[in-house]
Amino acid sequence: MRIIFRTAASADMRRIGRETRSAWGDTQAVYYVGKLRTDIKSLREFPLRFPELETRLGLRRMNSGRHAVFYAVAEDQIEIVRVLHVASDLSQLI
Repeated sequence: MRIIFRTAASADMRRIGRETRSAWGDTQAVYYVGKLRTDIKSLREFPLRFPELETRLGLRRMNSGRHAVFYAVAEDQIEIVRVLHVASDLSQLI
């Protein structure tokens, strides 16, 4: 199953990398963003393991570290919609 990132999700990943690098350095940024990517790739194995959101049918949430990955599953692909910090007002951003 193919994984694609919406423009906003790609921007989220770049921002997470920059903010992590700024706060904790290069090594931690590489580790953390790598862990996020590994967790996202794991969705290929069983993409329906997380329930749909009650407020946005078709959208699912997977937590990874301090971030929430919002995604949708289609027949042949997983679409990453946003990757947001869990402390964000998520209802305003997705």
